[in-house]
Amino acid sequence: MQANVPFGAPALSTAIEGSQTAAFDVALVPAGKMATTVTSASAQDVSGSCEGATHFVRAALLGAFAMAPGSRGAARAVDQVFAAVAPATASNQGGTASREGELEACRAAKPDAQAPTDRCQAPLRLELVPLEAKKPETTAEPAAKPAEDELPKLTSSCPVGTVRSGAKCSPPAVTPAHLCEPADSRACAAQCGKGDVGSCYHLGIHYLSGKDLPRDDARAAELFEKACGAGVTQACYARARLQLRDIQSAKVPPDTAGRAKVREFADKACGMGDGWACFSAAEWYLSEGPQAVLPKDATRAVAFLRRGCDLGYGPSCSALGKMLIEGKLAAKDVAVAVGVLQRACEGGQAEDCVDLGDILRKGQGAPKDGVKAIAAYRRGCSLGDMRACNAAGAVFAEGDGVPRDVAKAYSFFEKGCPEKGFGAEACMSLAGMYEKGTGIPKDMARAAALYEKVCGSGGCLRAAEIWQRGDGVAADPERAFSLYEKACSQWGEKKACDAFGPLLEKKDKERARAFYAEQCSRTQDKAACASLKRLGGARK
Repeated sequence: MQANVPFGAPALSTAIEGSQTAAFDVALVPAGKMATTVTSASAQDVSGSCEGATHFVRAALLGAFAMAPGSRGAARAVDQVFAAVAPATASNQGGTASREGELEACRAAKPDAQAPTDRCQAPLRLELVPLEAKKPETTAEPAAKPAEDELPKLTSSCPVGTVRSGAKCSPPAVTPAHLCEPADSRACAAQCGKGDVGSCYHLGIHYLSGKDLPRDDARAAELFEKACGAGVTQACYARARLQLRDIQSAKVPPDTAGRAKVREFADKACGMGDGWACFSAAEWYLSEGPQAVLPKDATRAVAFLRRGCDLGYGPSCSALGKMLIEGKLAAKDVAVAVGVLQRACEGGQAEDCVDLGDILRKGQGAPKDGVKAIAAYRRGCSLGDMRACNAAGAVFAEGDGVPRDVAKAYSFFEKGCPEKGFGAEACMSLAGMYEKGTGIPKDMARAAALYEKVCGSGGCLRAAEIWQRGDGVAADPERAFSLYEKACSQWGEKKACDAFGPLLEKKDKERARAFYAEQCSRTQDKAACASLKRLGGARK
């Protein structure tokens, strides 16, 4: 009851306690889902009155339900259960007879609805994700997309001691069939044989991989179709992809019927509510070239990405947001893109946090909002994007839409310039604060060290100037010489090359002549050519 009955388990427990004959009929009618793009969170991420919280709600299945006293051995149909509970009982939630939502309203719900259907939005099942005790270390790498050859596995979220059987959780002893462990091919074969369609999907994956069962694409296709027909969304996608591959490898003719089958199962997978399937199938509608199977259809691809985003798949929001900003494959709409990028950012797409922050900071296509820009940058920074850390620091340093706060600016710049790792922009900003003494004691040695850390971003040049002039530090000509050379030879910075040439002349005229000849030939720099001529050299 705790696992299956929506919010009514305690009352039902009391009602049937001590009874050997009591029975209840429960009808659940799912019609939609609301989901966040957030896939993981730690206790440090939550705010508000969350003391003692152990999980967060990842998604909620919405619809209607009815519960009514019944009799053993006489199960009633969904219509009969709803009819047995008068609408007035709906206010008596948690009793032995209760109901929320209307059956007909749920049956009239549209698959592409953008909001819950009126009178069909009762929470039926919550997807809970444990809060991590400690915030994990982050990197600037984007969220990884599942490997092309990897099909998602079905998982059981049932409490310990129960197994997933269809749409409910039950003790293994009282259920005829249940979802198998994905890696156990024998168990999947046994449970599929007993009628569990989720296990049939897993068995299809085993036949497709050929790792612990003989490879049999035809058998895999048969199992995927069976599971898809019974409502296993992932099986619909798997069948579409198998058909797509068969066409690409010429196992089946690339005719209208073959393409129609790809589209049929792809549409089913997305329509049945799998955000990852929507995102993956959208790419098929954007493919071009000899390996493209479906005609390019940007409108359909955008629709798939939008649905994938609505279903809580962050990368789908990311792809859609970029399209809306660029205006190439979809009508440009930055205002709508802001909401889409917000979901992508929340879902862990750090690059989208930066894009969102830039839009809100500059007010380009959407109202300027420094506070929201900071929130986006802060999220991106926490995900490990050093550019986001620098941008947040710059907003506070400049007071751009928020009160100027040098301490916060320093904190973000410091976070974006870690001892291990690379954050060029933030290191340059932090070095600038030490050089100018902006809100912190001036420290030219520290500034020079930070500039050297990000040599290729103009840092070596600036550090060389500091050491050459002895600007707040003891002059070090050799160090300056080395830094100018590095900035010139490795990074091609003209100002560094201009400074390095005269210094090299003082050390070694022959080497300087060769340097000027190479610069004159490669970059056609007039100053280098003139210096070469002055030293008696000839252009190559």
